Amino acid sequence: MVFVDVEVNPQSYRIEDFGAVREDGAVLHSGSKCEFATFISKCDTLCGHNIINFDLKYLNLTGNYTIIDTLPLSPLLFPKKPYHNLLKDDKIQVDELNNPVNDAKKARDLFYDEVAEWNRLSEKKREIYCRLLKDTQEFRGFFCYLAAAGNATVPQFMEQTIGSLIRTEYKGLICENANIEAIAKHYPVELAYALSLIGVDDLVSMTPAWVMHSYPKVGNVMSFLKNTPCGK
Repeated sequence: MVFVDVEVNPQSYRIEDFGAVREDGAVLHSGSKCEFATFISKCDTLCGHNIINFDLKYLNLTGNYTIIDTLPLSPLLFPKKPYHNLLKDDKIQVDELNNPVNDAKKARDLFYDEVAEWNRLSEKKREIYCRLLKDTQEFRGFFCYLAAAGNATVPQFMEQTIGSLIRTEYKGLICENANIEAIAKHYPVELAYALSLIGVDDLVSMTPAWVMHSYPKVGNVMSFLKNTPCGK
C-alpha cells in the first residue's frame, strides 16, 4: 500500500506537488509525475484522504489499483463528537501547510486508526456495514484490503436478513416497523451513516456537514428510523 496526496494549482488545475509514503517506509516528495508513477508502481493499493473525489481526478492513473479513501470511513467509524483527533470536518489537521508528504502521513495514521476501530466494532455491526457498503465505490477498497490482509474480523455473512440484523443490533433505538430492507436497498451508505450516529451514546454528536452535503438523504433515513409514528 502507498498513501498519497497531491497539491493542485487552482488556476491551471495541474498537479504541482506529489507526496507519497509506502508501507515499507519509503517517502517521495516530488514535482515529477514520472517519479511519482515509478514510486507507486511497486504497490497495488492507493490510500488517501478524499482521494476518490479529489486526487484521482488529476492523477489519471494507468495502473489497476485498489483505492481506499479515509474520508468516508471517518464519520462511519468515529461518529462521536469531537470525532477523530486528526480531523476537522472533512479535512485532515496538519502542522505544515501545503506539504503533501505530511498529508500522506496523516492519511496513513488515520487509516490504521480506522482499521483498529473497525476491529473494535461488534461482530453484528461489522456484518451490517459489510452488507451495506462492500459494493459501493466509497468503501469497496477498504473491504478488499481487510480480506487481502487476512483480517479475521471480516465476518462471514449470517443467514439473517439485513433488516433482521439491524433490528436486533439497534433494538430500542430505532422503530421496529421501519422498512429497513427498502432503505438498505436504495440508500445503503445513508443507512450506514445514520446507524453509526444512532449508536452513539450522547446527545451532542451530529453528522458532519460534508456528509449531509454529499448524502442529503441521511436526514430522511434518520427520520424513517427515529421519527415515524407507528401508533404504539
